[in-house]
Amino acid sequence: MITSKQPTKQTYSQIMMAHLMTDATITIWDYICLHQITCLAQRISQLRASGVSIDDEMVTQNGKQFKRYWIAQPTNTTDSVVTP
Repeated sequence: MITSKQPTKQTYSQIMMAHLMTDATITIWDYICLHQITCLAQRISQLRASGVSIDDEMVTQNGKQFKRYWIAQPTNTTDSVVTP
């Protein structure tokens, strides 16, 4: 019997993580337009539970409020060291 290997489909969390790893931000509207997926808050919660550090801010646009998310970048403390 011959079986063909089909590529595995990415999960919604994998799709979002790939997007966020490009240093991009994402909102619910972006997520819907780009990926036709409406469960953004659920995916953010799953990624945070798995240890991914994701920052967010409340944004108001056209009288509507929504959150914008991005991957938190670690602070590079060596840049702040001043040498005489």
